[in-house]
Amino acid sequence: MIKKAPFGAARAALGCGVLFIFFSGIFGIVLSFFANDPALASIIRKRCIIGIGIGIVMVIAWKIYKKYSE
Repeated sequence: MIKKAPFGAARAALGCGVLFIFFSGIFGIVLSFFANDPALASIIRKRCIIGIGIGIVMVIAWKIYKKYSE
């Protein structure tokens, strides 16, 4: 039998959100290399790196919450 986990849908949504942040950041960095304007490419890379950093902080916060909630 499948064990029903509490907050299973919320955990799945958070996981998908974090993956979306990571992949959109990586995709933005890759696309910034094709920009014609170097200043625009630099701004895009900087914002994508900030987004990836936010994703990492979200993963760390989730791990800390999971550790102390059990």
